[in-house]
Amino acid sequence: MSRFNRIIFLDEDNTRLSPLASVLFKKKIRAASIDGLNIASRGNIVLFPEPVNQKVVEIAKENDADLSSYAALALTEEDFSEKTLILAMDNGSKTVAYDRFSSAMNVHTLKEYLGSSGDLKLPLGGTLEEYETVVEILKGLLDNLVLKFAEE
Repeated sequence: MSRFNRIIFLDEDNTRLSPLASVLFKKKIRAASIDGLNIASRGNIVLFPEPVNQKVVEIAKENDADLSSYAALALTEEDFSEKTLILAMDNGSKTVAYDRFSSAMNVHTLKEYLGSSGDLKLPLGGTLEEYETVVEILKGLLDNLVLKFAEE
């Protein structure tokens, strides 16, 4: 049994990769019959409940997921616990979480948690095709994350 029962995907403002990672991972763990994981997403800098980037909404729809009504949520002190794993999309988001919250623990970049390194970021202002390239990388990482939790 995994030592975590909650996973929070984290990015800067919770309008790009973190909500997409959350909905895609939910689908993947359901397909793998992995139970007992609460999946969410948050942002480090959320001033108001902003909608998800429209290109991300479109990509989610192409993957049979709906983010059209999602509104950004901020990471809070209450999000940290021994049983919560926070997976940041990039090292900057991980660093901000540790800098801002005294209770911060179990925060890793997604790549780091899977034994790799590097950031995962969408090319702001990029084309839909450029976004989709990053999302394909994200989907591969999420497949590896499913395997990691299936083994635990």
